[in-house]
Amino acid sequence: MLEWLYKDMLTFFPEGVSTYSQQLDDMFAVIYWFSVIIFFLTYSLLFIFLVKYRYNPNRKAYHFHGSNLLEFTWTLLPSIVFVGIGLWSEDMWTATKYEWKVPQPDVQVDVMAYQFGWNVRYPGPDGQFGKKDRSQMEASNPFGIDKYDPAGYDDFVTMNQFHFPINKNIVVNLSTMDVLHSFFLPNFRVKQDAVPGIWIKVWFNGFKTGKYELACAELCGSGHYGMRGEVFMHSQLEYNKWLDEQYSAIKANLAANPPVPPEPKKAEEPKKSAHH
Repeated sequence: MLEWLYKDMLTFFPEGVSTYSQQLDDMFAVIYWFSVIIFFLTYSLLFIFLVKYRYNPNRKAYHFHGSNLLEFTWTLLPSIVFVGIGLWSEDMWTATKYEWKVPQPDVQVDVMAYQFGWNVRYPGPDGQFGKKDRSQMEASNPFGIDKYDPAGYDDFVTMNQFHFPINKNIVVNLSTMDVLHSFFLPNFRVKQDAVPGIWIKVWFNGFKTGKYELACAELCGSGHYGMRGEVFMHSQLEYNKWLDEQYSAIKANLAANPPVPPEPKKAEEPKKSAHH
């Protein structure tokens, strides 16, 4: 009963399914309950003072210049609390947000947000991403996969669907084609803004199979409400099966339509100056 109250009635959080979701929930609960206590204490005192010191024509005003000790105390105590919370949360913030703390990926994908959807790029059977060239980005090539790089021929892209294995470190390289978006996975306690022209690493490790929601949490235009995606967490066996299906389709497509590397661009010859 208490677990139900804590999870649903007070935090309103969906089920946490990442390795760090419980730590973040615990941190939220401590800050939440501390805020609740301070709120009721403050407003209880306010109500008492309103009643006790309400207008009375027979009461004489009492003038005083304050108390240095009282002012020092109500400045020091909140400072200690805030610094304590900051120090306590530092490890969690560092582990989830600092790029140099991102673990070695077991699965790595590129995600390109756009108005109003998500493109997801997986490496092909060779396990390598092709190089990215921002000058080659267009609607048919949202990641700017370099057409001169053979490593990119077998990369494949899905739209609004993510497939990952459980109990593996998933690293997402996040960017956007147009405006600011926000990559929000409520069940994984992941939220990161996507910024045009910048690739930002996001990581998580999910431990429960199922289908989960991805949403954009940044107002990004008239179609913002529909910018949703689905995240499928599979067992390793199911994930390998899904991956094999994608690879088979890629190999068949490459066999039927062998890629022809375009001619490299020739450097322009310098114009000869005319001598008179």
